Amino acid sequence: MFKKRNFSVYNDFRTGFFSKLSLALGVFLLIVYAFLKIVSLLASENNGGFLGLIYDLANSGFAESVIAFSIVFLGVGFVLYFLHLQFVKLAKISDDLEEELGDLEEKEEVAE
Repeated sequence: MFKKRNFSVYNDFRTGFFSKLSLALGVFLLIVYAFLKIVSLLASENNGGFLGLIYDLANSGFAESVIAFSIVFLGVGFVLYFLHLQFVKLAKISDDLEEELGDLEEKEEVAE
């Protein structure tokens, strides 16, 4: 009656894992950006060593690149999370449909 599926509705292309990974990376980069900005406020140009390096990094294009990548990873993470939720709903609909079809087939067998 129905054609056999070649694609499983339970295969969500690991969107749950990749959304968590992308969100975690985005939050990590956001924390790195905040650290760079806070340390650059506390440090001055005349500091040497680690604080001087952080000050130079915060006042170059590196900090803006970090926040840009953070925004990109957070956006991709939210999109993948949305897709994961849609795959979960699709799997639930598929289970309900298979259950209904099973009930209909049982009723047809009883009627015969």
